[in-house]
Amino acid sequence: MPVYRRLGGASLAVLICASTALAEEAETKIEEIVVNGKYLSLDKLDSVKTPTPIIDIPQSLSIISADQIEKQSFTNLGDVLRYTPGLSISQGEGHRDAIIIRGIETTADFFIDGLRDDVQYFRPLYNLERVEILRGSNALLFGRGGGGGVVNRVTKSPEFDDQFAGFSSSIDTFGSYNISGDVNMAVSETAALRLNGFYEELDNHRDFFGGERFAINPTFAFKASSDTNVLLSYEYVDDDRVVDRGVPSQVVENGPNVPLKGFKKTFFGSPDGNRTTLQAHIAKARSIIHSPIPCAGI
Repeated sequence: MPVYRRLGGASLAVLICASTALAEEAETKIEEIVVNGKYLSLDKLDSVKTPTPIIDIPQSLSIISADQIEKQSFTNLGDVLRYTPGLSISQGEGHRDAIIIRGIETTADFFIDGLRDDVQYFRPLYNLERVEILRGSNALLFGRGGGGGVVNRVTKSPEFDDQFAGFSSSIDTFGSYNISGDVNMAVSETAALRLNGFYEELDNHRDFFGGERFAINPTFAFKASSDTNVLLSYEYVDDDRVVDRGVPSQVVENGPNVPLKGFKKTFFGSPDGNRTTLQAHIAKARSIIHSPIPCAGI
């Protein structure tokens, strides 16, 4: 009899534990969540120059689309790159894009549609479809440089089956403002034209700072055959600004140097001597061949 009582007690304990576990499981049940939105709308990169799917690229990379740029209110390439992992922004002497990628500082590892774009200037965003950042050495694909990675800007292309026009503008409390436009015209079933342009007036909290920037980018595309598209593009950028190199720093004992206090609005230098003027002319001819082995020529 004592044996039967012990077994009965053990069975009761097991049943109690089982019912408790089932009750807890029922209370923590999570309903299914379905996500339909996404930023990434492509499966290959323009910068690698091959139709390799993104999932098969053995490299760390980031892609920032035009939609993401608009929604996060980025106004220059520095804003885009500042929020990219593995990359930081340096001052660039106040007149050019400069990055530190994988610990390597560079002003030359910039590309546009896969072509080197190492001119020293601030690159605008008005005509971009997306920005591709590849982290890690890329000399095999891009030649000299690319030790820490590369930044490739992909510009907007004409669309053969659509007509549209879009305009945007912004202004800040310092008085800076910009206006941009994007117009696409399908001339025929085999030809299309896309025109992007923008104008920007520059100002900030610093005395004597100012400038203006203007750019225009017409792109013409036509179908040379059923398997080949040809794109002809020209971009003109005019940038005239006072170079703001910031405020001198003061030495702090047992700590990092800090900017001089009380000089936030002071311009250190000569507004006439500290000035940069740039006129960039960028022309591209590109053919895209649709075949069992996709390829592109620039």
